[in-house]
Amino acid sequence: MQLFLPPTLQAPIILTFHAPAHPDYQFQTFYEAVRERGFVLYPGKLTSQETFRVGCIGAIDIAEIEQACHAIVDTLRQLGWIQ
Repeated sequence: MQLFLPPTLQAPIILTFHAPAHPDYQFQTFYEAVRERGFVLYPGKLTSQETFRVGCIGAIDIAEIEQACHAIVDTLRQLGWIQ
């Protein structure tokens, strides 16, 4: 996954990522599969490019961040959108 903004401009509360560059990518499919793993994503409606957002709000620590990352990567692999 690639961040949309460079780290120097990235806010700590919402992270925006480029959507997978796979021709079958659909946010709703991605959203539902990640939600089944216990995490909620947001569509990237603030850019002209296809993106998705991850909220980092609340009482979370490194364990929850790692779990979310694994859920997202596992989903992308399961859907065949990354290797």
